[in-house]
Amino acid sequence: MYSFNERIRYSELGEDGELSLLGLLNLFQDCSTFQSEDLGLGIDYLQNKKEAWWVNSWQIDINRLPVLAESVEVGTFAYDFKSFYGFRNFFLKDKNGEFLVKADSIWFHYDLENKRPTKPTDEALNKYLTGHDRHLEMTKIVRKFDIPSEYESGNEIIVTKNDLDTNHHMNNAIYVSKARNLIDEDFKVKKIGVQYKKAAVLHDIILPRITRNENSYIINLADRGGDTYAVIKFEY
Repeated sequence: MYSFNERIRYSELGEDGELSLLGLLNLFQDCSTFQSEDLGLGIDYLQNKKEAWWVNSWQIDINRLPVLAESVEVGTFAYDFKSFYGFRNFFLKDKNGEFLVKADSIWFHYDLENKRPTKPTDEALNKYLTGHDRHLEMTKIVRKFDIPSEYESGNEIIVTKNDLDTNHHMNNAIYVSKARNLIDEDFKVKKIGVQYKKAAVLHDIILPRITRNENSYIINLADRGGDTYAVIKFEY
């Protein structure tokens, strides 16, 4: 298990004074990135080997989001690997050690040169898996969403330079943030499910498809041809 202590910054807040969903996803992504860097398996290591870890899906259970200046612990651990897939939990705890947020995620290891998923090295597996970390008790992750056929169209989204990460793709957290911004209704998000289908890159045009259900929204971020970049489900 890897963790670091954090104090919630003003720049990480939403308009309600709580940690924004973008801020939350960024903390989780930073945590796994810090772990990889500290293990010698970070960005330079992957770029030299022409490899990458890409996230496939998220399940995030929110009990409470922290507020300005609140001290929290951000943590993560890999709990399993199967073929080219990696399975990783994340958490956010308050100063008393109580869970504020739990998250599960599925990642896949990718060979950038041959453009195909590939199994990670034994070196990486041995460093990530300590044998002591067990899956958090939380909502089971959904590996494939049923995409609604009925929807309302949202305003188009154009991918800008500020949306990109070091893989030159739209950052994983940005999909969730942009999807939430499409919904005018004010509600407290309790659960988030995300499935990524393909990467959006600079100047891509995303045409959102919004479906409202009882106590949930499903946002299909699609391209002009109807193919999906990512599907995000917000439950409240």
